[in-house]
Amino acid sequence: MSAVVAGYKLLVHIIRAEGLQHMNHFTGDHPYVVCEVKHADNHAEKTRVETKTITEGDTLNPVWNETLELENWQVGEALELTVYDKGLIGSKTEGRMVLPSEFFFPNGFNGMVGIPDLPNSKLHMTLQVIGGVGAADAAAPQATYAAPTSMEAQQPVVEETLVEAPQKMAVSILEAHGLQQMNHFTGDAPYVVCEVYGKGVKVETKPMTEGDTLNPFWGETHTLDPYCPGDSLEFTVYDKGLIGAKTEGKVLLPPELIYPHGFSGMLHVSGLSQALLHVIVRPLGPSATSGESKAKKKKKLKVGKKSKGCC
Repeated sequence: MSAVVAGYKLLVHIIRAEGLQHMNHFTGDHPYVVCEVKHADNHAEKTRVETKTITEGDTLNPVWNETLELENWQVGEALELTVYDKGLIGSKTEGRMVLPSEFFFPNGFNGMVGIPDLPNSKLHMTLQVIGGVGAADAAAPQATYAAPTSMEAQQPVVEETLVEAPQKMAVSILEAHGLQQMNHFTGDAPYVVCEVYGKGVKVETKPMTEGDTLNPFWGETHTLDPYCPGDSLEFTVYDKGLIGAKTEGKVLLPPELIYPHGFSGMLHVSGLSQALLHVIVRPLGPSATSGESKAKKKKKLKVGKKSKGCC
């Protein structure tokens, strides 16, 4: 199996950055981006590429529009992106981001990534995974189809494809940008609740009380179970105070962006013009509750037959 996944290639399209800081006052800013695969094998040869250095135009909001290729990426390996500012003697680090494997595999990524330690700074990029049998297999829908041997066998197959079983979902809530200050006395402590819209099934992050609480990083993954295909997911950003919590804003993710291929990207938080919420949603397979519900239905049918016989 390792020989198969070793053939993956990453195509990283670095489009532009926004909100970099002025670091080289004498020579002027010359930003560039380095992409490096964080190999699971510490003894493996480094796999890294970098963009050209931007020396003209708006160097605090630079545009590279450059595609980089990284060979021999394996499933599970993270991708590190570092924004540097080149000076006369060496380079200074603007910020560094580490993207976990589930961030872009198997469906790729297209969106904005926040740069830690730089408030309101973002890197706009796309990422594709090319090659390897595993990529095609992982991206394929979970449903399988078999050719019917007769008209008699055809009807049950059609009925089954119309009804999707409840699913178990992995919900990763990574970070937010551009939140507003709501608790002036106690300080802001933002957290996020993800709920199956109208169903009451929900998960939530821990409140973020340290660091840049207007651009918080949670980096948490939770399991949402059960999720029924066709349902929306509602993300609500709260700010916890001494007495209760205040609502920063909400995001509703429609079902077509959730199942069966999942979602990865930035979502605009309603009510906050500059606020973004970065999430990843991945199907993990059928929910355990789907088996339980079938068992309950069978029991009901048995009771119904018995009562009918008695009467």
